[in-house]
Amino acid sequence: MRKRYALKNVVSKALYATIYAVISFVARKIFINSLGDTVLGLNSLMTSILSMLSLMELGVGNAIYFSLYKPLAEGNDAEVNAIMKLYKRLYSYIGMAVGAVGLCILPFIHLLVQKEVGLQTVSMTFVYEVYLIFLADSVMSYFLAYRRNIFSADQKEYMVTNVNTVVTLGYTFLQIVALLWTKNYFIYLLIKVAATVGMNIYFYAKSYQSYPCLRIKEVQPLSEEYKKNLIKNVKALFMMSLSSFLVYSTDNMLLTYFVGLSSVAIYANYTTIINMVNQTFNTAISSMKSNVGNYLVTESEEQHYQLFKNMFFLNFLITGFTSIGLLTLSNEFIGGIWLSSKYVWPISILIIIVFNNYSRYIIEAAGVFMSGAGLYSPYPLYKYWSLIEGLINLAASIFMIKVLNMGVYGVFLGTSISTLVSTIAVPQVTFKYILKKNLKEYYALYFKYFILTVLFAAISMALFRLFHTGNAFVNIVIGGLISVGVMAVGTIALFRKTAEFQYLYQMVKGFLGKRKTN
Repeated sequence: MRKRYALKNVVSKALYATIYAVISFVARKIFINSLGDTVLGLNSLMTSILSMLSLMELGVGNAIYFSLYKPLAEGNDAEVNAIMKLYKRLYSYIGMAVGAVGLCILPFIHLLVQKEVGLQTVSMTFVYEVYLIFLADSVMSYFLAYRRNIFSADQKEYMVTNVNTVVTLGYTFLQIVALLWTKNYFIYLLIKVAATVGMNIYFYAKSYQSYPCLRIKEVQPLSEEYKKNLIKNVKALFMMSLSSFLVYSTDNMLLTYFVGLSSVAIYANYTTIINMVNQTFNTAISSMKSNVGNYLVTESEEQHYQLFKNMFFLNFLITGFTSIGLLTLSNEFIGGIWLSSKYVWPISILIIIVFNNYSRYIIEAAGVFMSGAGLYSPYPLYKYWSLIEGLINLAASIFMIKVLNMGVYGVFLGTSISTLVSTIAVPQVTFKYILKKNLKEYYALYFKYFILTVLFAAISMALFRLFHTGNAFVNIVIGGLISVGVMAVGTIALFRKTAEFQYLYQMVKGFLGKRKTN
């Protein structure tokens, strides 16, 4: 049952990302043609600003999400109801706080964009109005969206993903029609707001149907131990959220302030491709979080370690393959098919961006075990690792931009330096406190996987240049075949006799066999 849920979660996420990728590329092309680079850059900047405001969530959502694993697995309806009532109350307070602080920030938005937007086709009034729509969308989600997490915690992430797929396809199609018909950015934004509210209302109603215990008005008090652990995890998760913002959401702000909105627009195109790839492939590991949480509750420590090795091998296959594909195909796709060479950065910048993405996702297996165990604050030192990472990123980026005059390179190299902290801290927590194994075993695998990824990437790029033609569509096909072929041949040749390879092979074989019989 657990394997079936895990595969359903992975397949549904991959299907969603693949379908959405096709329509999102079309939508981005139409967006640029209809509204221009400046509005595209502004759109990305607003997303980053709202990410900053989301820090006020403090990690409450993930902490409560983890605490649902055990009562759901045990069928403890009274505790599930009590936890969800607490979830509702806390998120109501957070939503109001985000709205209040967001309004306080409004008068200062011009400090980021005034120097460039004033020279372009939009006014600061336009910027303020756009910001208010983004803020309203964010605030409203806190009052309803939390209900979908009970499905995810119950190993039914596939259900959430399937609904999200339908809704996203629907509102993206309407946004495309709106852009072609009206070229109005406000209508474009409001369509998404309406769709998001509608989807959240659906899950709110669906949760009552699937979990009747949520209708019970009498709520049993939660234990003091639960409250103590929740507060402990919230503190640690807030640090992790702050780090995530400082590492991954400040890039757009730094590019806007030091380089300009045009660079944000170019970066947005790369992140569109990278996010699509991550949603299709790299989030396959994170979608197993609830399954790992259930596994840690019910199985032995030795089984925990074998599961980790299996997942880390899968982590390597996915992250290695996606990194090779991004290096080989991104510039060819953006410059030759999707947009134009105007939106292409040099391969040296692309290598840094892809390395940062690799560093972020190659530790996903270790991170999922840490999340599945709810071990966000195992020891005082580790509570601050994520904050240290974020501060290093910000300091290193600003130093390289201002002192070394490295421009765009400085922004992304700062991220490269800071990700070393996660590379050390996350596996340390997982191995010391959950798996109780020697960390040397992890790094032996980590460096083996990293060296092989670099080797496979070098071979793929060399072959791609050798067979490069004057036709971008042909090049994409050739590059795709090379990326898949090199990774597949190398993996089979080196790992076919390992327990991890055989485990994944049998699992996929069994899943495909069941699909045929059905």
